[in-house]
Amino acid sequence: MTHRLVIIARVTEEEDWDVALRDQHIAESRRRLPGPTYYRVLEWIHRALRPASYLEIGIRKGMSLGATRDETVCIGVDPEPMVTREFPNTHIYPLTSDDFFAQEDLARILGGAALDLAFIDGLHLFEQVIEDFANVEARSGPDTIVLFHDTLPLDEVTAGRERTTFFYSGDVWKAVLAIRRLRPELEMVTVPTAPTGLTLVRGLDPGDDLIAARLEAMVADHMDLSFDYLEEHRDEMPPAIPNTEEAVRDWLNGGRAGQAS
Repeated sequence: MTHRLVIIARVTEEEDWDVALRDQHIAESRRRLPGPTYYRVLEWIHRALRPASYLEIGIRKGMSLGATRDETVCIGVDPEPMVTREFPNTHIYPLTSDDFFAQEDLARILGGAALDLAFIDGLHLFEQVIEDFANVEARSGPDTIVLFHDTLPLDEVTAGRERTTFFYSGDVWKAVLAIRRLRPELEMVTVPTAPTGLTLVRGLDPGDDLIAARLEAMVADHMDLSFDYLEEHRDEMPPAIPNTEEAVRDWLNGGRAGQAS
């Protein structure tokens, strides 16, 4: 009963947000980031990789789980899941990501295998995204791919740390910048897909604990960066690849990162 009350509170809060402003944000996002949305890009990724295992942090209603393949072992993590349909081969843990990694043995769940693909789309605060990435990397293999959502924010308000609008990315972009600065050997590209971009990462090393060791300093260094700072340091963010299935597939297959036109 408590869980249901929490869900109702979330829905009521969203209903109070400005619908007209939401529609303006969506229209502007589609203007800046034309082509297929990130749901379609997720489908391309699953089709290209055919991952044996997939972890999604922040499943909410489970819409992105629709991109998965029936044979993939899927693990969904969300403290307040709102999934109303069943997905084959899918296990949902109603936990925060911190609690999941502290309480559950991912290797055991996967039968001793490393994780193939992870999608980090939970709490939209950069420090949590960095911590989620560190936890995923510690359970990764040489071919693991990690996806970050919300890495191309629309404007200062929707990229704020406090959510006040329906359309919202939070300050996830800071996590990408911080990780790229500390770990330049990681290969990162961004697909400019609506509504707020999708960043792909590979080259993980489960034995590298630099991010975990430097987490506090990374957070302190990036906490107060403004949206203007992002605009001034776009060259430090991952390069873009075209929002096409061919370009995404080529990168996943080891092709060199190109620039979106």
